[in-house]
Amino acid sequence: MTRLEPGTYHVPVMLAECMNYLAVREGGTYVDATLGGGGHTAELLQRVGPSGRVISFDADEAAIEHCTQRFGMGQQGAPPLELIHANFDTMPTVISTYDHVDGVLFDLGVSSYQFDFHERGFSFRQQAPLDMRFTPSGPTAADLLNSSSPEAIRTIFRDYGEEPMSRKLADAVVRRRTLAPIRTTGDLRDVVITNIPPQHQPKTLARIFQALRIAVNDELGRLERVLQDVLPLLSTGGRCVVMSYHSLEDRIVKNVMRDAHNDGIVQLITKKPVEASSEEISRNPRARSARLRACERIFAA
Repeated sequence: MTRLEPGTYHVPVMLAECMNYLAVREGGTYVDATLGGGGHTAELLQRVGPSGRVISFDADEAAIEHCTQRFGMGQQGAPPLELIHANFDTMPTVISTYDHVDGVLFDLGVSSYQFDFHERGFSFRQQAPLDMRFTPSGPTAADLLNSSSPEAIRTIFRDYGEEPMSRKLADAVVRRRTLAPIRTTGDLRDVVITNIPPQHQPKTLARIFQALRIAVNDELGRLERVLQDVLPLLSTGGRCVVMSYHSLEDRIVKNVMRDAHNDGIVQLITKKPVEASSEEISRNPRARSARLRACERIFAA
């Protein structure tokens, strides 16, 4: 496991807006579904005070270790925080054991360190094994590219990357792997740049790498399932706030919240997604693509 240096984690996006839409109250119980470096968790702890409770999830062992140290877990005076080393799709099972849950926050942005530490293979700008897994289990991105059918690869590129040249690139992947397995980010980058005009290469690379990351980690399926399961578990008046960073995620959040609204489970707080201010974007360019949606539990028996 790579030891993390201070400042390598994703800077919390729209921190004030998240807290305001959650309507965090002292003494409440709140869930941070995406712990990362602990930025949102730290703000939640400050607002709930010693009589409250925060439960934070992360599948990444490095994030749990970082926040264990950051918050002094296990030491005298540690905050009312429970760190859970698990993906957020385990959340419904965990929070169903609590008497009440007043809010859940999802920040779906991949932490900066996951892009910056080259050995994870998330970035096409750095040579690394083509892994892309958030956890050590399951097939890697290289496994998918080397074993999947051309049609399956095309579907990944088209559906998860919204890539207009998905068929051409899927065929190129298959041709390349017949010569030698695709093992590194550089191998995949070479496939793209030899088949796409230079002016389109940066955006195409970004879409292809996004598509593989989503597929490897089943990001969209997990997001849809956990939202469907979590919203009914909120206490009356409890809120769910989700920040997404691309249209595929935002579409799922919008649809799940709309369906829950139509079923009388929640009321929508945001009719349209909330975007970061120009001031925040100037400070933190990654906030540019963030979209926030929120809803509130209407009645919980």
